[in-house]
Amino acid sequence: MSVQLDLFGRAPEVIVDVHEVNRARDTSITLFISWLKARGVYYQVKKLDVGDLVLPGGYVIERKTVRDFLNSLFGRTQEGRPRLREQLEALANSGYEHPILLIEGGLMVRKDYTNKCIFIPKVRKQWKERLWWVVEEQISVSPRAWDAAIESIREMGIEVILTSDERHGAEILKRIYLEAKGQSLQQPERKYPVVRTKPKLKEIADWQLFFLCGLPGISTARALRILERYKTPFEAIKNVRRWHVEVDGIGPVTTEQVIKVLFTPFDPQKSRLLRWRSNEPK
Repeated sequence: MSVQLDLFGRAPEVIVDVHEVNRARDTSITLFISWLKARGVYYQVKKLDVGDLVLPGGYVIERKTVRDFLNSLFGRTQEGRPRLREQLEALANSGYEHPILLIEGGLMVRKDYTNKCIFIPKVRKQWKERLWWVVEEQISVSPRAWDAAIESIREMGIEVILTSDERHGAEILKRIYLEAKGQSLQQPERKYPVVRTKPKLKEIADWQLFFLCGLPGISTARALRILERYKTPFEAIKNVRRWHVEVDGIGPVTTEQVIKVLFTPFDPQKSRLLRWRSNEPK
């Protein structure tokens, strides 16, 4: 997937599908975009082949309202079902480490096992201080069919996240983004060191995987894809600036972090590892 750098040479941290912007009403993604703008995070809008949102750390997210999901899967006309199946299969086989289906309003589904149907809220207003009145719509889908649909998607390797509404969904997207960046809502710059134990390896292939896994954001699965593409670690390092273009599941943020590690001059004064070892008993 190609990306466009901004005037300062920065790669986008987040990529949003063009169909998810300029909507008539707020969604989890439009609210999340507003939050990114407020923080000055560079994001890019383009047509995505898979998902509606790509986040750092190998996250790809498909957003559906509970109404859209139900209509696609259980509607009277089955036109939407093949398309939903294609979207989910593409999501599962995308190469991203964390495929997610986010269903807005999924937590608000009320299951009626007696009448073998479910209800979704249409209107919700406050009546008195602690009282609310809710108008629900009955959907002719059994609770067991709903549960089975969610479970079948999870069996495809897709994480299903149910939210109460679009604002709740936006909060979840914020947390995924910040956790992928090694930050938190309370402590934006918090990061933790990762200490690897040097294993006893015999095979060259294992050493090659271990070598690449020492780079930030590179898991064993990603290291394997890198070696399948470039054959040797040497060729992989030579082409590191193209990883996010030529290797599935590696985004521009991960590539940028790896480049910093490989091309930043070493400063022993900034090494925590050396400070820890200096305190070890001789």
